[in-house]
Amino acid sequence: MSIKLTEHSKGGGCGCKISPAILSEILAAHNVGAKTNVKNLLVGNDSRDDAAVYQLDEKTAMISTTDFFMPVVDDPFEFGRIAATNAISDIYAMGGDPKYLLVSAGLTSDFGIAEIKALANGIKSEADLVGAVIVGGDISRAEKLVISISVFGEVTSPITRSGAKVGDLVIVSGLPGKSAAGLFQLQSGVSDSTFTSAHKKPVLNYELAKKFRNANAMCDVSDGLLSELNHIASASNVGIELDSKLISAIPGFKELGEATELEIWDLVLAGGEDHVFVATTSSEVPEGAFVIGKVVNGSGVSVSGVSKLPATGFRHF
Repeated sequence: MSIKLTEHSKGGGCGCKISPAILSEILAAHNVGAKTNVKNLLVGNDSRDDAAVYQLDEKTAMISTTDFFMPVVDDPFEFGRIAATNAISDIYAMGGDPKYLLVSAGLTSDFGIAEIKALANGIKSEADLVGAVIVGGDISRAEKLVISISVFGEVTSPITRSGAKVGDLVIVSGLPGKSAAGLFQLQSGVSDSTFTSAHKKPVLNYELAKKFRNANAMCDVSDGLLSELNHIASASNVGIELDSKLISAIPGFKELGEATELEIWDLVLAGGEDHVFVATTSSEVPEGAFVIGKVVNGSGVSVSGVSKLPATGFRHF
C-alpha cells in the first residue's frame, strides 16, 4: 500500500520544533537549562549545544544527542535516511564519532510492514556510512507518524558554540539554501531538479566534516545560517561579519538565485534543513571548505553588501 507520509506532518524535520525562545522560557521556568554540578559532565543543557558530552576517562568522552522527526518526504526509506543524517550530524558538529543509535517510532495504522522495513533500511543505510550500529529502540502505534533517533558516540575534544575567537575565519562546508529552494520548487510543482534532490535526498559530506575538527566553534546549519551564527556569536561573546562577495563566490550560488522567485539571501541566510556545517577557525582552512567571513569584537551577525537581512531561523510553529 502506498501512503503519503507528509500528510501526517504539520511541518517537517527541524521545522517541527517549537521556537528557541519558547524552549528557553520552558527550560528557565523549570531550571532545566541552568548550569549543573554533575561530575564529569562537560557539555549540558546550559550551553545549548548540539549534543551532551560526559567525560568517561582521561582520553575519551561520550557524546550523545537525540532528535525527533516528522516526515519531510513521502518515501519511507528516504525519511529514515534523512532522520538518521540529521541526528548523526549533531555528533559530527561537535567533533565526535557516532557509534550507536537508538530508534523509537510512533507508527500510524496505515504504516505497514513494507513501510516499516523501508524506514528501518533507510536509517541503517546512513548508520552504515559512518560505522554506527542500531542497538535498540521501541515501536508503538500513534495518530501521527513520528520517529526519534538518539545517537551515542565518542569525542576527544568537543567543539562547542562558545569557542569562537576574535580573528577567527568563518567557514562553511557548502552553500546553504539548497534544501529550502528544493522545498519551494516541490510546492510549486517541480518534481525533479538539483534542488529538489537536495531536499528529498540530502547528502552529508562526512569526510569533510572530519576536517573541521580543528575548529574553535561549530554547529550544523539546520535552522538557517544566520540563526546558527547568532547562537555562536552569543555563546562566544563576539560579533560575526559575513562577506556577501565571499558567499556569492561559492559554487552553485548563481544557480540557486535562478532556481526560485524567492530572494536569494532569504534562502542562503535563513533557509533550513541544510546538511552543511558552519565553523570558526584560527587554523588552516580545510580543503573543500569556504571562507565567508570573520569573527570580530562586538555582538550579533552582520552581512556586508546585504541591505535587509531576513528573519533568522527556520520556520517553526
